Amino acid sequence: MNLDLTRKLAVLQATAGSLRNASNTFHDTADLIAHREFQNELAEYLALHRADGDVPDDPAGFVNREVERLERVLQAIGDFVKEQLELALPLLDPKKNPLARQQLVEGQAAAELALRNLVEHQHRLAAGFLNKDLVMDNGTIDLAAELPAFAQAARPDSKLLLADRIALCGFAHGEGELHAQVFNHLASVRDAGTELLELHTHQSVVLEEALALAEAGDFARAAALLAECTTEFADLPYNSINETIEDWRKNLREVETKFTQLQVELETPWRAPFAQPWTVAPRKVELEARLQVFHDRLVKFHGGLEEWKNSDYARDGHSLFKRLVRQCDHLRHGLEPRLAAARTRAIGELAGVAAVALLCARFHQQLLPVAGPGLAIVLLVQGAKRFGRSLRARTRVDFQIEAGGHLVEDPEKAWAFFNGRVVRPGDLLEPGTYQLTLDPSLYEPLTKTVQVHWGRRNRLGAIRAQLNREAYTNSLGVRFVPVPGTTVLFGIWPVRVQDYDVFAREQQHKWTRPKFRQEPTHPAVNTSWDDARAFCQWLTERERKAGRLGERDTYRLPTDLEWSAAVDLPKETGATPADRDGKIRNVYPWGTQWPPPKGAGNYDSELRPSGFDYTSPVGSFPANRHGLYDLGGNVWEWCQDAYDSGQNCRVLRGASWHSAKRHMLLSSARLMNSPGHRVDIVGFRIVLEARRPGPVFAARDKEAPAKA
Repeated sequence: MNLDLTRKLAVLQATAGSLRNASNTFHDTADLIAHREFQNELAEYLALHRADGDVPDDPAGFVNREVERLERVLQAIGDFVKEQLELALPLLDPKKNPLARQQLVEGQAAAELALRNLVEHQHRLAAGFLNKDLVMDNGTIDLAAELPAFAQAARPDSKLLLADRIALCGFAHGEGELHAQVFNHLASVRDAGTELLELHTHQSVVLEEALALAEAGDFARAAALLAECTTEFADLPYNSINETIEDWRKNLREVETKFTQLQVELETPWRAPFAQPWTVAPRKVELEARLQVFHDRLVKFHGGLEEWKNSDYARDGHSLFKRLVRQCDHLRHGLEPRLAAARTRAIGELAGVAAVALLCARFHQQLLPVAGPGLAIVLLVQGAKRFGRSLRARTRVDFQIEAGGHLVEDPEKAWAFFNGRVVRPGDLLEPGTYQLTLDPSLYEPLTKTVQVHWGRRNRLGAIRAQLNREAYTNSLGVRFVPVPGTTVLFGIWPVRVQDYDVFAREQQHKWTRPKFRQEPTHPAVNTSWDDARAFCQWLTERERKAGRLGERDTYRLPTDLEWSAAVDLPKETGATPADRDGKIRNVYPWGTQWPPPKGAGNYDSELRPSGFDYTSPVGSFPANRHGLYDLGGNVWEWCQDAYDSGQNCRVLRGASWHSAKRHMLLSSARLMNSPGHRVDIVGFRIVLEARRPGPVFAARDKEAPAKA
């Protein structure tokens, strides 16, 4: 059999078959005649060469089987290449997935073995090709031209027609960019494994020393050694060292906390029972005894420091001991004046009682008509006050939340807002009329009026609610909820330090922290508009790769009008944020009253102390009716829009911990700043533009029951 002739005739057969299918569309007689002549000549030619034994009975069928064989060969090569490119991939980016030493050893060994055996595997894969399957053209290895030509005519979905065909053929013969890519990947993994193993060994020694120092109370030296180490390894005791240091510091804090409790008790004004000066002496003995007990404990603590000589724990402990001894002496010296004042008051009251008694004895006939009713009034007033306090102490509310036909048993979710204040079942509550609402991040909007009566347990029964099935929690643990008037899901609070820190580490993004201390749940500050946009792009790509977002879903900054909808502003007029700036007066994120009530948000302490000098943890103040926190105060938040049509400056909304001026706290107030500017009063909140169908809504749409 002539293989070249067979392949060429198979191509002609496949072409003839295609023409046969298309012949019913021919309208020109000459085309029809030429088509028929081509079919006849091909049939005669095939018959002639079959008779001579040059070609098999069915060349097209023979070559079709050849193509199927080559498709299997290319598939095997592609699978092998994919396997090699994914081999020990975590070793190239250990910061994303911390690795243990065993994983390093196995990954490095696997890459070393794969490199040694690469040529052997390529020979095995290349053996799948037969003679005349491949041709060399300008230094490039490819399939013989008849094979793709046949596939194009007879098998249009064949792997022989894919763009990676030439690369796969070249790889099997140790040629081309794909071969270089696989070789370089395996070499990189091998080298990375070797470097990481060396680093792991070094860090093991350093951390062992750091742990010994931490256990001996040498905080500074242990922390300095810990700071030298990176955190790529899952089996090294980074956390153990931090926990050990924290345990020592906890011991110091416990001593100081005990003193603070005693100090509050001793410095709290005390008043002896009415007209009973003799109770002061026992009170003095009691307080001095408590002070002595603490002092004895302090001495014992100080003695225990001797076994930790020359350690930070001992130095901090000695310093704490000296300070608390001085403060104990100060408390002891201040005890006598306070108790003397209480004694003087009680003696005065006793003298007053005696004087009244003498007057009554001397002028009892004149005073008797007045004294009786006066005493009765006093007794009635005191009794009424005592009864009122008793009723107030018994005024409670009791309720349950029912969602989806089941009672909510989780105490973290089974609570409600009463006039914006969080109330749990069984809590004390002042009598009165309340607006009861539920957390909109968990439940569909619900509002009802509740009357709380004096002196009893007000049983409200089951509050029937629908779960908010539109809420979504992303991979950073940020919850997103819908806001009426917008088509996006709003992040319930600004991007936190712990969220932005993930972005900064993964993207190697330079981020300057503020001069004041922040915890992981504080809003990230010193972030520009450009930084916020980069964060949104990174998070979008990250969650698309993880399958949490669809290709049309996007994180971005809210627009100026979306932010207005989130803060419940009435309809604003004006084409740009500049036109709308401050136009709606006397409307604030908390309502219409001025100055802001306690708990309205984290603003400048000049207005009302919030307990925070700088930023506060997100969610420290009540959410609005949409379930959004910190729309007023904490940090100014970037919006997507330019401030006006003529500038590049971007819009900021919401005021910050440094804001005190009334016009800046308006819900309609705007600031503007350049997109690259960073400052410690500015952060940002993101929204999710999600479209159905997509991963954000998929499970929810499938599980959501029909609403009644």
